[in-house]
Amino acid sequence: MKQITTISQQAYEIIKEDIFSGRYGPGSWLQEKTIAAELGISRSPVREALRMLVADGIATVIPNKGIFVRTYTPKDIENIFEVREAIENYAMMHTSPEVIQQHKEELEDEISRFHQLHTSDDLEAYIRLDAQFHHQIVAMNSNDLMTSLYEKAENQNHQFRIISLTSKNRFDESEQEHSQILEYLLNGRKKEACNVNSRHLSLARDQVIDYLRTHPIEQ
Repeated sequence: MKQITTISQQAYEIIKEDIFSGRYGPGSWLQEKTIAAELGISRSPVREALRMLVADGIATVIPNKGIFVRTYTPKDIENIFEVREAIENYAMMHTSPEVIQQHKEELEDEISRFHQLHTSDDLEAYIRLDAQFHHQIVAMNSNDLMTSLYEKAENQNHQFRIISLTSKNRFDESEQEHSQILEYLLNGRKKEACNVNSRHLSLARDQVIDYLRTHPIEQ
């Protein structure tokens, strides 16, 4: 976990979480003055935090208007999921069996928690675990540059995770897919794990794109 050392970084994490939770939805105006007042800090660290969000691709600058939570087109979503699939599958194919086995207990615990959260219908906690699971798959490859690139794509994708799981059928399938991915990984069947992951991501992608097409956002 990254250490938060400055007020700007703390503000960045708070605002980012507010975006991911839906408090600031796509197209929302991130008003520097209002946010500073809410957080009880000066405008300078908020300004820097907003710049960081823009650099991450989570927010965007509209000239003469301000900084807004980024809105996405279907093509944007396709690009994000294409990057995720490429990096996640590459990581699975290139992580040694020894490293995968070293993380076996932790990964199996996550799969158990997926089942518990699915059974209790705790979608919010399930989404957090989903992000953790996929991030861990990438991190096991120990390629810092790849992990950094993945985090940027993941940040842009995170606010749409809940959309991809709003369908009961999709929620059910997702739990099964995570179990299959891990089972194949632990048994050295990396290609099969990648195939399931590709299907897992494509179904999530299609769900988000369908939502965007039926819920256009004007900015």
